[in-house]
Amino acid sequence: DTEANTTSGRADPYLPLEFSSSLALWLDASELSTSGTSWADKSGNGNSAAKTGSPTVLSNFQNGKSVMHYTGNGQRHTFNMISDIRTVFWVISQDSSVNGSGFRFVLNDTTKHPHWHNNRNGKFWGSHTASQVKSGVTHLNGNVINGETTSYPNSLAILSVKTTSNSDADCFGYDRSSTGNQWIGKLGELIIYNSALSPSDIRKIEGYLAH
Repeated sequence: DTEANTTSGRADPYLPLEFSSSLALWLDASELSTSGTSWADKSGNGNSAAKTGSPTVLSNFQNGKSVMHYTGNGQRHTFNMISDIRTVFWVISQDSSVNGSGFRFVLNDTTKHPHWHNNRNGKFWGSHTASQVKSGVTHLNGNVINGETTSYPNSLAILSVKTTSNSDADCFGYDRSSTGNQWIGKLGELIIYNSALSPSDIRKIEGYLAH
């Protein structure tokens, strides 16, 4: 992306910190070699995500970088509740073995019905999705999509969502205590801001992730 900050042709790894005043969480698997008891938060807020179950790190998975892989019931990473989510970015894919099945959400909640709920059909959003999420702007690889008709990608892709008002989440993996509502797939990065980033700033972060 031509809008991405670059040094010697490489994306600036600190670009997400350019908007540090509203950066609430930044989980980056790219340099991980193992899945420890917690996943360090790079936002500077100390909101590291605690591991439940046994998600694994797949090293050298994408362009020499690692990803986190969730493969079964009871695997997730939980962080302190963020109740004012406005812009979120993921590098994410769903394993093709579970296409079109199960409640699988891109963000979760340990305390109540997740704002990021869907219709158990492999699409991003559904009738149970919170209005501020569904009515927001969802991009997949830089293109605006209809989250109610678009399926989760099976290859790593860049997802971004700007909500219309505050939303919340405190984990990635599964919904409340419903371990069957499990994400099955990969997560490369998760970046959460508590402000509604401008379209140009969203493009910058998407460009960083694309690199």
